[in-house]
Amino acid sequence: MSKINVELHSVTVRRDAQTITPVTVPEYEIPVLKNLFGKENITVNEVVRTIAVEPEGEYERLCAKYGFELIAKIFGEDDGLRLTELVQKSEVAAQEEGQEKPLTKAEKAAAAKAEKEAATQN
Repeated sequence: MSKINVELHSVTVRRDAQTITPVTVPEYEIPVLKNLFGKENITVNEVVRTIAVEPEGEYERLCAKYGFELIAKIFGEDDGLRLTELVQKSEVAAQEEGQEKPLTKAEKAAAAKAEKEAATQN
């Protein structure tokens, strides 16, 4: 399983007249909050940071957090295939906005090796 970068949004959840809870969630988790608390009680704010997630593991994470029934209702009972696609599309959107993916250890090592070889040839 490979990790991809997704943006986290700052969201405020109005649970009742006296309780407003700030949370930070990926964009594909916002429909869950809207379904759970009502769309009028969810305010999506700015993007606060980017994190690495495993697309295949997000279905299990959301089921553990919100319950299988709610996640199946929103994303379908397809063992997370639709959600995995949404997670992968979140990465594409982040790349289109100019955010670069961080280099993996192998890529960093290859770059360092190439830099050394270039330095010894000069």
